[in-house]
Amino acid sequence: MGTQLRHLLAFEVEGARVHAGVSFAQLSDRSGIAPAALADLLEGREDFTVVDLACIATVLGVSVTALLPGAAADDA
Repeated sequence: MGTQLRHLLAFEVEGARVHAGVSFAQLSDRSGIAPAALADLLEGREDFTVVDLACIATVLGVSVTALLPGAAADDA
């Protein structure tokens, strides 16, 4: 995954987290992603896996595709 895509995905996931009213600690705990690993993902230092996205989407109550860059624009 390229750096730009990694950052776009992190931005979408962070926006969905805030919109859902889920704290960073809650997302980490409920998704099973360690806080340090989640921070690396949300700050664009590491690539998301499909499993990461599925766990995050479940916690946030959204589909995995809703977390993908450009998904909101496609829904409009």
